[in-house]
Amino acid sequence: MSEKQENTQNESGNKPNYIAYNVQETKQGKPVFNRVGAAWQHKDGQGYDIQLDSMPVNGRVTLRELRDKQMQSYQGQEQQQGNDQQHSQQQSHEQVNEHGRTR
Repeated sequence: MSEKQENTQNESGNKPNYIAYNVQETKQGKPVFNRVGAAWQHKDGQGYDIQLDSMPVNGRVTLRELRDKQMQSYQGQEQQQGNDQQHSQQQSHEQVNEHGRTR
């Protein structure tokens, strides 16, 4: 079993009900979600088992429902936006150099 699978299943092999994140803001005010663990609801519905793989320095943990497809989509969009931004900056820099201007 891979490390990723271990982190998304409990001892009985069940997927977690929630994923635990530490959320911090960038300088631009955008939230960055860092996964720190998972939570499983008790069979009687009266509580949760929480497994933390790391402890946030600020002590704050945010629990979010497990939505694999939605989170993968979000991560893909964030990565694409970063790639688009780098590509745009490279094109801009190349255009400036073509015209003989310096920064």
